[in-house]
Amino acid sequence: MKSQPGLWRDMLLKAQTPAMLDMYDVIADQLLDSALYYFRDRIEAAYRSRDYASGCNIGRSRRSKNDSIYERLDVQFTFEQAMQFSVAVKGADVTRNSVQQMLKNWRNQRLILQTDEGGYRKVC
Repeated sequence: MKSQPGLWRDMLLKAQTPAMLDMYDVIADQLLDSALYYFRDRIEAAYRSRDYASGCNIGRSRRSKNDSIYERLDVQFTFEQAMQFSVAVKGADVTRNSVQQMLKNWRNQRLILQTDEGGYRKVC
């Protein structure tokens, strides 16, 4: 006889049919649409505010272009990816030194950690 955790896992895997997953997508879209219908103005005003900070940046006083770069990066990223997003956000005049300084500042602010593989990982 299978143990309970294994039994539940098997049941969940059998229940995850494409039709059920499509239904979850419809439900999630409806929830987002409802939230936007009632709160769109407040959400947009919050994002436009210079004082807006996500949950990771609680101690931050204002947002900068580096914050938008940070938000676009995956949880695990490389220096090259940070460089690409920096160029996309700030323009072609971004230097390797400026990206290294940005990453150093993020490490000092404890927003990222350097991994053993030489990449980086977001803390939040």
